[in-house]
Amino acid sequence: MIVAVTGATGFVGSNLVRELLLQGHTVRALVHSPEPPPSLSDLALGQQASPPQLTFHRGDILDPGSLRRVFAGSEVVFHLAARISITRHDSEAVLRTNVEGPRNVAAACLENGVRRMVHFSSVHAMHVPPQDEPMDESTPLVADERAPPYDRSKSLGEREVLRAVDQGLDAVIITPSGIMGPGDHGPSRIGRTVLDFARGRFPLLVPGVYNWVDVRDVVAGALAAAERGQRGEKYIVAGEVGSIRRIAELIAESGGQRAPRFDAPMWLLRPVAPVVETVSHFTKSSPLVTPQALAVLQSPCDFRYDKAARCLGHSPRPLSETVHDTVEWFRQAGRLS
Repeated sequence: MIVAVTGATGFVGSNLVRELLLQGHTVRALVHSPEPPPSLSDLALGQQASPPQLTFHRGDILDPGSLRRVFAGSEVVFHLAARISITRHDSEAVLRTNVEGPRNVAAACLENGVRRMVHFSSVHAMHVPPQDEPMDESTPLVADERAPPYDRSKSLGEREVLRAVDQGLDAVIITPSGIMGPGDHGPSRIGRTVLDFARGRFPLLVPGVYNWVDVRDVVAGALAAAERGQRGEKYIVAGEVGSIRRIAELIAESGGQRAPRFDAPMWLLRPVAPVVETVSHFTKSSPLVTPQALAVLQSPCDFRYDKAARCLGHSPRPLSETVHDTVEWFRQAGRLS
């Protein structure tokens, strides 16, 4: 089967491409540069098949013409390309990428007669209840224009896909929580945090909790959705709720530095976070903490995955296994030396 993947060079995308190749599929990876990216270079160099199972196609989700060329003849399209943000300073780019992108991808799928599109959304697209109430696929999408740009963008992106479903597209939506795991070449923002904890770079911990899911379980859920998901349906692929302290302790148990003894007080973090965010914007660096990140770690995160378990066989592995495997992968990749 010929499969096209946007966002193929990212953390989840590269793990998905590897699994698709293991299953014998032919993969077309949409990339900004025709050169094999580091996350997939070993697969590109190690190909024995002729024609190759994995090919790279230069394009952009904001360029409809490039999408039409890549999707022509593809049976399934996985749309992962997105702009992830925890800051207010790049709202225009976030909204454009995460709203126009799904619109263009869905349109190109319709035009090329793609059998199925699998769209990757986020739990951030859902409206967070005022209390610590469970959230599932029936939870309303974010509609408040005062919501963080990333949250609004993922909500609007889902709406674009569902609009295309009404026009005849066979699409399903995968909604992961916080993704962690091995194969994080970038590394991702969460991966950088794991590395910083493992190297002992944080003297204090940020208080808070979140819902964490293994990248391998997300990939398995997406592949199951491509085959068994119902047209127009959404599936939450979440995992285990764990505090930042629990993550730091698991990293220490896996061979990282000892977890900091104390949490930074919120009365200190709240006024400091906007300053860090602004400084990072002007220095073009990644902020350690922002008001939005603090809000996420203090908000409800009881994401229920019963539907994905029932329909897709989603069975997330323990957080302890995910953290151990992540640290071990970074060690073997030479990132902890």
